[in-house]
Amino acid sequence: MPSLALLSDAFAVIAPVFLVAAIGYGWNRAKLPYDSAFITTFAINVSSPCLVFSALTRLHLGGDVMAEMAVAATACMGLAGLLSIPVMLAARLPLRVYLPAMAFPNAGNLGLPVCLFAFGEEGLSLGVLFFAVMSVSQFTLGPALAAGRFDLGQMIRTPSIYAVALAVAVQLSGLALPQWISNTTTLLGNCAVPLMLLALGVALSKLKLSGAARALSMSALRLGLGFGVGLLVVSAMGLTGTMRGVVLLQSAMPVAVFNYLWALRYDNRPEDVAGMVLGSTALGFVGLPALLMMVM
Repeated sequence: MPSLALLSDAFAVIAPVFLVAAIGYGWNRAKLPYDSAFITTFAINVSSPCLVFSALTRLHLGGDVMAEMAVAATACMGLAGLLSIPVMLAARLPLRVYLPAMAFPNAGNLGLPVCLFAFGEEGLSLGVLFFAVMSVSQFTLGPALAAGRFDLGQMIRTPSIYAVALAVAVQLSGLALPQWISNTTTLLGNCAVPLMLLALGVALSKLKLSGAARALSMSALRLGLGFGVGLLVVSAMGLTGTMRGVVLLQSAMPVAVFNYLWALRYDNRPEDVAGMVLGSTALGFVGLPALLMMVM
């Protein structure tokens, strides 16, 4: 039956994502050696930029596709953030705490593996485009929102900006990359997805569901807004096929773990943000089969 086939395909996508994250979760709970600082630094500064560069140069995506995805990603994040503001004001929740969590989905740790397993290499490349736009925004606007001020230095130190710029330059120039550069960036980029999932599992094992009722209600709002604005954006832009599926998946992802890190750094009620990360991820896993059946 078609529905059973779709469910089987959805399970094939979810199982590896869940299992690798579960390994990270169990690894930390078992108190086995894990250098969180090294893994996070390596993922942010080396493997993720290499993944962005290799994915964007390997499939030779056109400039129009890149621009279209950049607009879609920006619109999804911007609309999710803007539409959540009236809710937060009505509930008297501080914007500095909750707005980044509403605007920035987990398009990296969770979104990229889901896009890869759902749509293959093309899905990964398009997912990387969404992730690159979000990464630049999250490392510039994220700390600015959390701290209440814009930090130009933080933007300059964001490696993904340079990876995107180099990839676009290569694409527009039409030059063929030396094989050693292509092989090296692909090899390092291939580390990114499993490292992101392991890091996600480890991070979730450290979080606590503080203020469960509020955390779960705001988590549900994040997921609902993400899917809703994603559907609005793909419809307004007339997106179809893999690009439509990737935008919907990435937009509907749970709260990004980095929102918790910024909240922790600037002492913006990190326990509340941790509850949203944990709650939205749990709800996201529950709803992922239905979401995948809609887009695949």
